[in-house]
Amino acid sequence: MAEEKNMEQEKQAAGSGRGFPEVVVAAVIYNDQGEILLTQCAKWGDCWQIPGGHVEPGETCGQALKREIREETGLEIDNIKLNDLQDCIYPKDFSRKAHFVFLDYSARLAGGKMAEKNREMEDFKWIKPEQALKELKLNPYTKISVEKFIENRKHDYESLYKRALADYQNLVKQTAKEKMEFARFANELMLKEILPVYGHLKMALEHANGTPPRQSLGQSNNASSAELGAGKEITEGVRHVVKQFKDVLEKIGVTEIKTAGEKFDHNSMEAVGSEEIDDKNLDGQVARQLKAGYTLNGKMIEAAKVVVYKMKS
Repeated sequence: MAEEKNMEQEKQAAGSGRGFPEVVVAAVIYNDQGEILLTQCAKWGDCWQIPGGHVEPGETCGQALKREIREETGLEIDNIKLNDLQDCIYPKDFSRKAHFVFLDYSARLAGGKMAEKNREMEDFKWIKPEQALKELKLNPYTKISVEKFIENRKHDYESLYKRALADYQNLVKQTAKEKMEFARFANELMLKEILPVYGHLKMALEHANGTPPRQSLGQSNNASSAELGAGKEITEGVRHVVKQFKDVLEKIGVTEIKTAGEKFDHNSMEAVGSEEIDDKNLDGQVARQLKAGYTLNGKMIEAAKVVVYKMKS
């Protein structure tokens, strides 16, 4: 009892100007319904205030805040954030002459059970902060704390909105990218089925172009003029189909890998054989192409199969 009496005397001395300003922590406590807790006690007359109390020697402001809230209200808090700092010099609504330094926080209701009414909390009320400003008589410092809480919460909502909007935009971009990747993958699968057909048509056309007229397209030496004419028409028809094939493939981004007269490139070609030569200038150059290779929008989908010149050892 003696220690408590001495502490109270020290506080009274501080308040009367014979000591240092008193450091007080308090919190705008909010619940999941968006309400805040306000209390009343005789020290502030008929004004409402946010709960809190003095910082004791040896404890941090956060520890003091949790202790004071627990002692006065029986509640537990978390998500503690500094809201504001206020100088309270000889407040006219307070029961004695005092000089306070208020550290105002916001904190989320985390648990506990509301305590019975006591000397520090003669009454309490959960209320929307905007409603409290309109309907209740708040002490001037609590009014500032509640206004600051509303302002900070607005900024928090704006930040959450901007973050959610950015996340949504990123999701849209990622989804679009994944769709493009899927379409590209699907195109690759389809092209790997189609390109061999295109290659066989080209080979057939090359074979027809390199065969004597009377032997083209499997015709015998005894073929009639009518049969020869029909063979030429078939060859022209195949040539037309190959050209259409090529035009369509180019439109969707398919390009044939150039090999004629090129140096062997392991990134786009596959060497399936070699041909020895004496000319060192041709060493490593493509001798001939056995099967065409292709890229789709710059990405290789099938390597060209080639025979490469090699210097005689």
